[in-house]
Amino acid sequence: MDRATLQKSLHLGLGRAYLYARDHDVSEFRDIILDACLHCYSLDPQVEGTRAAYMFDFIELLRDKEFYYQAVVRSLADAQDDWDTTQRFRFATQVALNGNKAAKQAIYENYSPGPVHGEVIGTCFIGLDGVDGLLFAAKKMGALLQQDPEGVNTGWLLSCAEEDCGAEIVKNALNQAANTDPQIAIFLAHNNKDWKADSNRDLRSQLPSLSYAELLNKIPATQAGLLWSWGQKINEHERMLAARGLIAAQDRSEQLRHLRIFMRCEFPLSPEPLLDLVQVSEDRVGYSAVAALKNVRHPKVRALAFHLIESQSPWRGNAIELLIKNFEPGDHQIALQWFEAETDSEVLHSMEIDIRELWTSVPNAENEIQMLHACYERGLCSHCREFVVKRWINLGNFPDDLRAECEFDCNEDIRKLVGRPHSPARESGVPGEQ
Repeated sequence: MDRATLQKSLHLGLGRAYLYARDHDVSEFRDIILDACLHCYSLDPQVEGTRAAYMFDFIELLRDKEFYYQAVVRSLADAQDDWDTTQRFRFATQVALNGNKAAKQAIYENYSPGPVHGEVIGTCFIGLDGVDGLLFAAKKMGALLQQDPEGVNTGWLLSCAEEDCGAEIVKNALNQAANTDPQIAIFLAHNNKDWKADSNRDLRSQLPSLSYAELLNKIPATQAGLLWSWGQKINEHERMLAARGLIAAQDRSEQLRHLRIFMRCEFPLSPEPLLDLVQVSEDRVGYSAVAALKNVRHPKVRALAFHLIESQSPWRGNAIELLIKNFEPGDHQIALQWFEAETDSEVLHSMEIDIRELWTSVPNAENEIQMLHACYERGLCSHCREFVVKRWINLGNFPDDLRAECEFDCNEDIRKLVGRPHSPARESGVPGEQ
């Protein structure tokens, strides 16, 4: 395995990197291995988790593992409010759980939570010390909430603690600590209060009865989920009013709001107004117009798919999706060619999701394995890789070499699919981490 291949494998969390390191000396690649320890290369960490447990398993194979342990622990002093820091704290937690007292001390000394990742990192303390660790993190988060009660992400720390330690135990511990610690009291009060209780919940129940005029008064363009849900649930008359409202809209925000109505239902008029809006680059209008067109069967929509690819449009990630309702024989191979030629990571990820959907909507056994192989090798997301592996296994001809490397994939569910669900790092790891 050369340098570039190992680096790519580590970034993707593929088990082939682990297998190679198990059987070869990788000391010449120390810089890229350390980089993969210090930086989170998950495409979507909120779905995939970080690569901490995966990299810890990898480092455990190496003769110079202490070098990596020390480097990660030292890096905690430069903590930021980001996914890289989250991965470093989670990696260091695995080191501490292996009996490294210096790592544990560094984790406690360097925890200065930020508003976005503070609670996610705080779950490390539950892994280290259970309820006592929760109280330490809760006190830190309480101090942060005291400064900015509405700008801090919350809920995850308490949820993980209840799942790991038991809801009643956690509740009693927090209530008792809150009697003497004002910062824990702030944390507890914030989590007890329904900060996000939401008008959205009531609106969702009202959606089927909302008229188009009421929708305009109650739901802004930013509430995409409510808008497309309304589009799915209302009658044809109200949907037609919304379509005419889109044609009449001049303001970009109003155009976006109306486009989002048609994200999950068919635009009932000629697609020309949507096609015109594809050219609008600002405020996600063009992207939303393409997304709405995926529900429309029309020769011009099919032609748009090819135009997006040929012009290298920023919306070309939706091109395969446009083919699904406008399918013609040979489109499977065309979609594969588009996917295999793409180099932009975000576009590639969007195409991967849609190319699997194309085969689901229009099955083609003749070249499905070719598609699955392309998605496995070119896909950037371990969560998406799980769907590929599962489908390939269900077809009954999953290759032995891929099955072997999947035993050490960063995605725990992939390991389960091939019959190897656990690793020491994951069995003793922190809540919320694969």
